[in-house]
Amino acid sequence: MVHIDEWTDFDTEAIADLALSVADEVYGNDSALFGQARLTELSHRLEKTLQANDASEGRRQLLGLLYRELGFSGDWQDYFAPGHCNLDAVLQNRRGIPVSLGIVLMQLGRDLGLQVHGICFPGHFLVCFIEAGQPVYVDPFNGEELSLHQVELLLRGALGNLATLSSHYLKPSSHWEIIERLLNVCKAALLRENRMTEALRCSELLLRMKPGDPLETRDRGFIYEQLECPQFAADDFEYFIEQCPDDPVADMLRLQLQTLDLRPRILH
Repeated sequence: MVHIDEWTDFDTEAIADLALSVADEVYGNDSALFGQARLTELSHRLEKTLQANDASEGRRQLLGLLYRELGFSGDWQDYFAPGHCNLDAVLQNRRGIPVSLGIVLMQLGRDLGLQVHGICFPGHFLVCFIEAGQPVYVDPFNGEELSLHQVELLLRGALGNLATLSSHYLKPSSHWEIIERLLNVCKAALLRENRMTEALRCSELLLRMKPGDPLETRDRGFIYEQLECPQFAADDFEYFIEQCPDDPVADMLRLQLQTLDLRPRILH
């Protein structure tokens, strides 16, 4: 398991190993151990099955086997299920969201020797294969190739109809950026289901990656408040107010601090 903090050299680690380490810390249950075994088995199966003469054919065979034969796909009916952010569960159930399925696709593509990277695109994670020096964009939610026009439609869906596609949006994302995105989506999914303890683990991991970040510290304070840890919540809120005194949320938190019960609790 990879230890994740600000000192981790993310880009020297396999992206799947990083994602499985996240799953292990957030969900437990030996997610990294079981997930690595599932990934190794899948990688070996692909190596035995796929026979391609070039990168383009390799990509098509990989997508066909992964999405059509093995049934990996996005889950529209339960899109925000926290399990879709757990790479071990994604490998087991073959259901996920764009960023988790994208990590699987990236890792397997690299295992096969393909040149592939992820893109933290607004609203929808993308995977890009480089073939003969040219990019081929793939939607990891369904394994379909995307034209630039379709990519621009995704951008407008996320940012509004006036948004224009530029190279800025299509830059390869670092492993750090991809793991940050996975953790943010995971945290939001857990908060949606009121699973505060696991959401706190996501927030703690994010703060290990970017210590002292005021926005993440503020979010952790909200989680502490829900977990009935008022002193920890107050410490995080006060830190945010100190770092971002002009932020509109700071005024709200100043009022909220007055309502927190910070009296010592008597244990019987």
